Amino acid sequence: MKRSLWHWLLWVGLPGLWLLAFATGSHAAIGPELKPALQFYHQPDAPPTDHLSPLNLDVPWQNIDRSELNLGFVEGDVWVRFELEAGALPPRPLLLEVANHKISRLDVFVYQRPAPSSADDPLQTGLQADRQEPLQLEAHFAAGDHLPIAQRPYPARNFIFPIEYSPQLNKVVYLRFNSRYPMKLPINLWTPEQLERRNEGRILFQGFYFGVVAIMAIYNLCIYFFVRDRSYGTYSFFILCLSGFILIDRGLAIEYLWPNHPGYDYQMTLVLTALGSAASIPFTVHFLSLHQHAPRIASAYRHLTRLWLALALLGLVYPATWLTYVVVIILIPGSISLSVVGLLMWRRGVPAAPYYTLAWFVLVSAVSIYDAYLLGMLPISICTEYSLQVGNMVEVTLLSLGLAYRIKSLDQEKREAHLLTQTKSEFLATMSHEIRTPMNGILGMAELLRDTRLTPQQASYINTILGSGKTLMTVLNDILDYSKIEAGKLELEAVSFPVRRLLDETANVFSVTAKEKGLFFNTYISPRVPARITGDANRLRQILTNLLSNAFKFTREGEVTLAADCDDSGQFIIITVSDSGVGIAAQQQQSIFEQFTQADRSTSRKYGGSGLGLTISKRFVEMMGGDIGLRSQPGQGSIFWFTIPIIESRQFNLGNADALKPIASGLRILIANPDTRYTDLIREYQKLWGFSLSITHCLHDLQQQLEVTGSTYDFVLMDQYCEDFSIALVNDLIARYPVLQSSNLILTVKPGFPRHHFAGLGEPPIFEEYPISISAIQLSLLERIGFNRVLPEQIDENVDLSRMQLLVVDDNPVNTKVICGFLKKLGIIPEVAASGQEALEKTLGANRQFDLIFMDCEMPDIDGYEATTRIRRWETDNQRPPQIICALSAHAMKSYRDRCFAVGMNDFLAKPIVMQDLKHLLIRYAQK
Repeated sequence: MKRSLWHWLLWVGLPGLWLLAFATGSHAAIGPELKPALQFYHQPDAPPTDHLSPLNLDVPWQNIDRSELNLGFVEGDVWVRFELEAGALPPRPLLLEVANHKISRLDVFVYQRPAPSSADDPLQTGLQADRQEPLQLEAHFAAGDHLPIAQRPYPARNFIFPIEYSPQLNKVVYLRFNSRYPMKLPINLWTPEQLERRNEGRILFQGFYFGVVAIMAIYNLCIYFFVRDRSYGTYSFFILCLSGFILIDRGLAIEYLWPNHPGYDYQMTLVLTALGSAASIPFTVHFLSLHQHAPRIASAYRHLTRLWLALALLGLVYPATWLTYVVVIILIPGSISLSVVGLLMWRRGVPAAPYYTLAWFVLVSAVSIYDAYLLGMLPISICTEYSLQVGNMVEVTLLSLGLAYRIKSLDQEKREAHLLTQTKSEFLATMSHEIRTPMNGILGMAELLRDTRLTPQQASYINTILGSGKTLMTVLNDILDYSKIEAGKLELEAVSFPVRRLLDETANVFSVTAKEKGLFFNTYISPRVPARITGDANRLRQILTNLLSNAFKFTREGEVTLAADCDDSGQFIIITVSDSGVGIAAQQQQSIFEQFTQADRSTSRKYGGSGLGLTISKRFVEMMGGDIGLRSQPGQGSIFWFTIPIIESRQFNLGNADALKPIASGLRILIANPDTRYTDLIREYQKLWGFSLSITHCLHDLQQQLEVTGSTYDFVLMDQYCEDFSIALVNDLIARYPVLQSSNLILTVKPGFPRHHFAGLGEPPIFEEYPISISAIQLSLLERIGFNRVLPEQIDENVDLSRMQLLVVDDNPVNTKVICGFLKKLGIIPEVAASGQEALEKTLGANRQFDLIFMDCEMPDIDGYEATTRIRRWETDNQRPPQIICALSAHAMKSYRDRCFAVGMNDFLAKPIVMQDLKHLLIRYAQK
């Protein structure tokens, strides 16, 4: 790569050197017609008058070479004078050019006098005669960068003044300069023909330069639109800003873009400098992949970009002089930092860093030479005059080559990453199979053992085995899911599911954990959340489980809550999991969603976990079209939230919701609950259904409510978290107030609350354990008022499965024992085949038809895929109805599922087998 880099550097540098040589040669060939001897004088305390005559100057004039008239920033006036001798040339018009369009004020005084009779020392005689003989003022020109081109003595970007040369007259020319810019004074004396040829050479050079720059900008911009790599977009913008700056610096902008508004030059110089600097930073970040190799530098550069953009905006609306100094003060260390970063990335082995560093070095060197030239540290010459443009062309070409090399490197890295991902996916799939196969035996046999007669100690051991095994399966599934996401092979389902019930069921799983840790745990589901939406229920449950698991894991005391509501637009459900746990520091929140990341290095040791749960949850949410985030402070708990889109929603899980509203509006409900979040939520349900509601926050207040109003209530809800709640007090209230005896009593209690201590009620109380499911309470209310619900079709689980004829094909005796044990619990005695060959013997040519065949996929000799293919071929050849074949596999990757369906299998059951999933699958096919 180094050899290639220097090869390209040579070919890139040659055109720039050739162009510089061409400009130098053309300048020497044309050359000024006359090169009069120049004298100058610096007048730092120039009087503020426009009528000062140069003849009144009694000063020591100094001889100076033309190339030395580069004085940098100077205060006051600079005077230059020279004399044109009579008889040196035939009569002709001459053009005096000051080849610098950035001069604030310029006065030209042209004097004439008769030629001397003797030529002993014509120059000395002429210069001394300024005071000895009267000089006649022939012409006076006043110009400056404030004048539009049309109002100048000669319409051009540089200052040009006509002088009529006569062989009989000596001409003495005085020039007075005053400028806020560097005092760069390249003075030329041309004939019109020479000036025209000179301008042609200048136009050719500028055309070549801007042509190269335009081609590179368009080239990189086109690539940006094709590959969408920000490096190309920001670099194209940087090229345009830098070429715009040079367009102004060379005076081309005032000549071609805004000839009537010369003040735009200063303003646009500020704006383009700031914008170009702003563009160079994101280009550097993306070109050198600083987000990956130096994230802190990338973060700091974001702030520097914003500062440059602010300066550009300020320069556009308020182009003050002091802003120039601010830009320069920031530009110098900023440019140095980019060079240092390039060297640092080169040392770290970033592939494109050598191109970037060399290109930036060329540009910085060119800018340094040009700045030294402007400051008067270098003489006037073609090399210094065009150093910036030549350096820019070399830099542009180098970086374009670097971008091409970067894309090639990224493409190579992408192919290698794809191969690595594929290899990793295959490895994980194999490991998944190897781990799931024994886990199927461990969990299956443990579950079967749990249903036998066990001592309490044995039951505790079995539950520990099951809990540990399920934890291991959770970690394994997280790793598999993450690998699927990385490989882009994870697909989401899009089926209608009851989202409110899913929230309640997922929360209910953690009720035992909340009881064991002594935490308050409740759910708050707004009535705005629809009953059903379309999406991936399993992935949503996985997200909720991850967030709730983390909340309980990191909370020792206090509470955990789950809330769901809709956003203002009604297009997203916002789900929030809050806790009062340890919290997360601000600097750690930035990386909390990264893989294998936890808030503290000791977290995995202290609390357990792989650090993948949040990463997977974030990917799932983003794939669903939502967003995820958190708010947290150390010691004050955390709030994790995420959104999912509402697609094909159904507000109520009832077919006759309209018939319920008139009935609900006549109900009277009394509540005693200290949780204002819960009571506020009930008020939202009141607005929806229109029932009459009375709210108290303790049983004492409820008693007062009963005594004051004397009203009857259809339902009375008492909460165990009321500070004065006790079984004795509740029984006392029931005995004292007949209205409670005739009401429906609802008790919201902690898990494990005794339910047989209440008497004197017309109907037994309705118990709802924490976390409270409002949907479950609503169903209880509907049953008590006798409302006949019209429900969507559901699976009838009261199906006789004992008549099903099943065949289990598996070469692993432990797996066969597990599934046969599960089937026996469902009343099914299956046939068993220990190999694919044996399965073919039991199915091909036999007169019997199996209702369902469980086919293991990985078997020696004839595997499940081959056996299924032969069975399907035999059924087709013999015009037999196809039997239902369900794959049994420890492979959980989608590619294996697809392969099963491709060979003709009807369904897929992953190991380890879950009893409930097996039962639902059998019921589904039994009903068919």
